[in-house]
Amino acid sequence: MRRFEYPYFGKRYLYDIPNKTLHDLVNETDECKINEIHEDDIDMYSHLNELALLLEHPVYYPCPHCMKKEEEK
Repeated sequence: MRRFEYPYFGKRYLYDIPNKTLHDLVNETDECKINEIHEDDIDMYSHLNELALLLEHPVYYPCPHCMKKEEEK
């Protein structure tokens, strides 16, 4: 679910910094536990191409609940 308040600003992809996990808010599930991530631990991105460096990093994990739909395409 897109969120338009701080710190989300309507962007689609949420990176949970301490857990090194990327979430797709369009495909968010209850298992993602987005509401439990502290706002200081969030980086937001509009498009996956903004994540180019992050996606190439060896310690990056796609959320198994919301990113699997994106990966299957």
